[in-house]
Amino acid sequence: MAAVAESPTSRTNGFLVNALLDEQQRTTVVERFSQRHSTATEPLLAGHYQDLIPLSKPKPGEQYAFEVDLDACSGCKACVVACHNLNGLDESEQWRKVGLLHGGSEQLPVLQHITTACHHCVDPACLSGCPVMAYDKDPETGIVRHLDDQCIGCQYCIFMCPYDVPHYNPGRGIVRKCDMCHDRLAVGEAPACVQSCPNGAIRIRTVSTESVIAESESNQFLPTAPEPGITLPTTSYKSSKPLPRNLLPADYYSANRQHSHLALVFMLVLTQLSVGAFIVGQVLVSGPWADQLMLTAIRPAYAIAGLVVGLLGMNAAVFHLGRPLYAFRALLGLRTSWLSREILAFGVFAAAALAYAAAVWFAGDHPGLVPWADRLGLATAITGAVGVLCSVMIYVKTQRPFWTGSRTGSKFLLTCLVLGLPIALLVSLVACVWNQQLTAHSIMQNYGQSLCKALMIVVAMKLLFETAVLARLKQRQFTPLKRTALLLTGELSMTNMLRYFFGIMGGLLLPLVLLSHKATTVGEGAYQPLFMGFIVILIAGLLLIGELLERYLFFAASVAPKMPGAP
Repeated sequence: MAAVAESPTSRTNGFLVNALLDEQQRTTVVERFSQRHSTATEPLLAGHYQDLIPLSKPKPGEQYAFEVDLDACSGCKACVVACHNLNGLDESEQWRKVGLLHGGSEQLPVLQHITTACHHCVDPACLSGCPVMAYDKDPETGIVRHLDDQCIGCQYCIFMCPYDVPHYNPGRGIVRKCDMCHDRLAVGEAPACVQSCPNGAIRIRTVSTESVIAESESNQFLPTAPEPGITLPTTSYKSSKPLPRNLLPADYYSANRQHSHLALVFMLVLTQLSVGAFIVGQVLVSGPWADQLMLTAIRPAYAIAGLVVGLLGMNAAVFHLGRPLYAFRALLGLRTSWLSREILAFGVFAAAALAYAAAVWFAGDHPGLVPWADRLGLATAITGAVGVLCSVMIYVKTQRPFWTGSRTGSKFLLTCLVLGLPIALLVSLVACVWNQQLTAHSIMQNYGQSLCKALMIVVAMKLLFETAVLARLKQRQFTPLKRTALLLTGELSMTNMLRYFFGIMGGLLLPLVLLSHKATTVGEGAYQPLFMGFIVILIAGLLLIGELLERYLFFAASVAPKMPGAP
């Protein structure tokens, strides 16, 4: 028995039991960690972490805002990937971007990465400009959300936002943007970009709207970024190191052509042609050269022509919409959106033009309609001019340097005359076909020569106005207008040259041919109908092409403001 008790197996089992008993008396690392923190009055690692989102909701007069620590941002783009994946964005969509600022000196160069997204502005331009009220600013959190179901894809918010935040999704036919992951914030979770940043460079903070307004006065938002006074952005960029004064974006010296918006090009040119035809026609029928023959033969022709062209222009705008079936919503933003006001003005213009065309058509058989036709003609010209002024304000409100009131107003109003004058002359010649009492010679003698002279003056003025921007090439500072001038003389130079070619040929040389033809011929048949008709058709066609090219450059050469970008 003694031999069995002292066997190696029994000794081993005894040691194992003792070892297990000893282990039970010792606490694990997790238990020791728990015991240490249970007795602490403050978090022991408070100096090593911080809250990514506020612990309480914004108070009245406050809202959520992004806060970016420039010292911590390394440009890894983890925030971009997280935002893309969590929000289910399409391949070409980006709601958050990372740019680069560089500057300093050769001894101490500075490279600073910048992460940017929607700034959820106090006074968001996207919200006030939207014609269908597809934007909403939450009164409690201040988050600016885009309502996808309400959007018609007009893309006007892209023009209005100075920070290039909304992006058009052609597959869905709508615009989308960052909403600060408001559904995650509602349940106490940080937005995707905030939670994914490995350095904690992005946080959510509550800010006072009054402080945002006050700080915007100093214009110290971010180097080379658009002025904060436009929309009052709430994002704050902080750094413990002073930023060099020569800090510039990596893409500062690049001048990229913008989207041409061909549907808007045709819409603007054709509607302004229509308005110009009605204005010039109204002047003709009320001038000293007007007679009963003109009222009965020519006025119906230009009334119908102006109506048809105007309807074509307004229908062209539908092709610019991503969801044209919902275009009826475009009047919802009348209180704040100039786009809604333009649509209403041109709708009234179309109705007045239709009534005017019907009145002058039946006035020959019903003389009592003549006074009504006169009033409707004046109303059509006035409402058309109001529509053009609304078109001007649409682009002036974007505050782009190339779309100022003087530039845009002169271009749009002069386009009405540049196209309205030859169209009035062309329609008069067409009226000669079904009225044998009218002749090309009588038309030129009465008012054709005056129209040609006025056309040459107007075209020369317009071309000079357009050339003025090229003077910005001499500027030392690389302003947006200098970028526009570089585009017009570089990437868009061929289009710009064609625009001047068609303008000079159609607006200066060919009208001069018509005027000089009378000086070299004698007799009643000085103006031959076929020759005159051919020249006038050429004038109208060349000027129409020239104005389409000018309006194409109006969009393609307008450098849009944005946040600092990457190389």
